[in-house]
Amino acid sequence: MTIVRNTPQQLILRSVPWVLGVIFAATILGLSAAGLKNLAAGQYDTAAMMFLFGPVFMGIFFAVFVRRDDLILDRSRNLLELRHATVRSRRKIRHDLHHLSRAMVQTNHSNDGETYRVALILDGGMDAGIHPVTEVYTGGTGAQRTVDVINAWLAMDVDSGQRQA
Repeated sequence: MTIVRNTPQQLILRSVPWVLGVIFAATILGLSAAGLKNLAAGQYDTAAMMFLFGPVFMGIFFAVFVRRDDLILDRSRNLLELRHATVRSRRKIRHDLHHLSRAMVQTNHSNDGETYRVALILDGGMDAGIHPVTEVYTGGTGAQRTVDVINAWLAMDVDSGQRQA
């Protein structure tokens, strides 16, 4: 996740899968171009397949897998808000910030190795428990860096006004 804002009063983090979105969009354009080429060559069956199945299926994959996740922590409003947006829907989940005790890294073990995602631990309210910030697990150190930023922000001495990385 990337840091959008990090002040003593507000921390905003965002995850946008740009690479995946660009790959799907490029595939849709490539299949459409191939469909036009086949149409111009008089190969109507192949053109129809390229136009109908390629872009339609890639469009469905785009709608399902490309998802933006925002995490907003706001001390002034006592707000923890998770926003999830896809092409098809938008969803907001709100909690009281004072219920957030810390962030943690969740690990998924598979034959291909380990992948990670950020989760929040709420220790109060009706939704007490562990809540993942994103649905997907990713490789690398991004999840740990994000957890470190969240936990540093939560531990920040607000009265001093010092900014934490």
